Amino acid sequence: MKKKLAAALLSLAVSATTLFAPITVKAANTIYNNETGNQDGYDYELWKDTGNTSMTLNAGGTFECSWSNINNALFRKGKKFDSTKTYKEIGNISFDYGCDYNPNGNSYLCVYGWTVDPLVEYYIVDSWGTWRPPGGTPRGQIQVDGGTYDVYVTTRENAPSIQGDTTFTQYFSVRTTKRTSGTISVSEHFKAWENMGLPCGKLYEAALNIEGYQSSGTANVYKNNMTIGGSSSGSNNSGNQGSSQGNNGGNSNAGNNLVTVNDSDKIQCENMTKSGQYAGNISSPFSGVALYANNDTVKFNQNFTSGTHDFTLRGCSNNDNMARVDLKIGGQYKGTFYYGDSYPAEYTIKNVSHGTGNQTVELVVTADDGQWDAYIDWLGIGGISSQGGASPSPSTGNGNSGGNTGNKKVVALTFDDGPSSTTDQVLDVLEQYNVKATFFLIGQNVNSNTMATMQRQVNMGCELASHSYTHEDMAYMSPNDIKNQMYWTSSAINNTVGVEPKFFRPPYISVSNTMYQNIDVPFIQGTMHNDWESGTSSSQIVNSVLSSTKDGDIILLHDFQGNSKTVQALPQIIEGLQNQGYQFVTVSELFQIKGVNPNVEYKIWSNANQ
Repeated sequence: MKKKLAAALLSLAVSATTLFAPITVKAANTIYNNETGNQDGYDYELWKDTGNTSMTLNAGGTFECSWSNINNALFRKGKKFDSTKTYKEIGNISFDYGCDYNPNGNSYLCVYGWTVDPLVEYYIVDSWGTWRPPGGTPRGQIQVDGGTYDVYVTTRENAPSIQGDTTFTQYFSVRTTKRTSGTISVSEHFKAWENMGLPCGKLYEAALNIEGYQSSGTANVYKNNMTIGGSSSGSNNSGNQGSSQGNNGGNSNAGNNLVTVNDSDKIQCENMTKSGQYAGNISSPFSGVALYANNDTVKFNQNFTSGTHDFTLRGCSNNDNMARVDLKIGGQYKGTFYYGDSYPAEYTIKNVSHGTGNQTVELVVTADDGQWDAYIDWLGIGGISSQGGASPSPSTGNGNSGGNTGNKKVVALTFDDGPSSTTDQVLDVLEQYNVKATFFLIGQNVNSNTMATMQRQVNMGCELASHSYTHEDMAYMSPNDIKNQMYWTSSAINNTVGVEPKFFRPPYISVSNTMYQNIDVPFIQGTMHNDWESGTSSSQIVNSVLSSTKDGDIILLHDFQGNSKTVQALPQIIEGLQNQGYQFVTVSELFQIKGVNPNVEYKIWSNANQ
């Protein structure tokens, strides 16, 4: 979602806390086409490339907007700076906002802006439409304004910017749960990004923004107070920002899950050798190649001086069906990139082992059923992983010491919030692939209607565990209430299928010392992939799992009633991880294979190796 902003720059001198508020109340002015200006101390802009838009400029920072039949449109009010000062020199920046937000399709509610030196387009996203931006794997997580945000970094090549068509970086902070009112402490996000090694340059703009992409909708920003200067109220706790200590397990945000690919490491697909009956160049949605049918291929020769790399492919499907592109090196299959919609995204296969010297690298379609085409932009080669902590390729064992692993890489699939009718759909997929999983059950869902499902779980060798009785936040419960939640759930499961739960996953992953002191089974978290959120697509679930999973991981998914996206994603998850050399076990088997006793006080597990 790119746009070209106005070239005019406005200068702002800030010596103390400045609150931009209405100076005089004027009759609301409605604009329909591209326009910039200043009203009541706020810079405003309506920008679109095509379609129908309207923006009513109400008092102060408030406005209303609507859009339809557009490709891309933005509506925003905030402040443009003169690109000479950093956020530290300007002072703390925050927005106190409220919005009635009604998108139909792809849209963001966010703080938006640019910096220069380096040129960065940034988004702080509090809510979105049908697609949670920007896809891919987060760099890490941060805590700001009482919420958790995933941080992403992407690159745009030869795209519109405040400096014309050029290559620039994008930073995204995306809230893990949606909201449409509150405070966004912009400076705290900048600080957290810099702590993660992401430089923030001189500020060009900060504005509360409604953006739509190939969608329609309405929004009423009934509150938008921008404050510059003074002290920050964001209470940023840097959170899980990743590390350089290798992939040693832990939750899905531990370690650096982002592959940074320099321009020099990118190979443009249109410059590769094309083969196959239909493979050919395209100019939209990017300059690249379309692979239309089985055995359509692009390839090139690469001289590798080391034998392990990460491979990032930017691409998309031509529609909402799952497109699959296989990576081969030296004629050997190394993994599959999955794209589930028409929005370009970057996905990574990490720690790929391959031969050294001159090798033929191929991107090939081998599983086309005639329902999709694959569009590919560039392949990035980076993240050399010759040091400790790297996961092995599918063709090698991990040599893990301290556990009875042999040459196996193992993970545990887990599902929360059942049993339900969706559980049977999950079991159908597991049975098809002869895979076991662990199910964390809500006690009040255990009844005569779900007994057959539970018996099927047991007969298939799956494991049943506790997810509380009522799925309430137990962190604030009394010791007696905590014990009741555990007893009621355990009794319900045991009385129904004769199984005693060995593990507990706290609702909302919310824990307290009181819980640790009154629950006598191990606590399990798991790597999270946002499959419970309505805005997460099945392809995003697939790519999140395949790009971040490590040996020993406990993968957290959901089988609540109606969660069809996870069911749709499950075959690709299983096939993709099997192609990476993983075997599937229950949580109990995972700890046994790794030789780890999970009964550790005041600990919650996401990986059996850590």
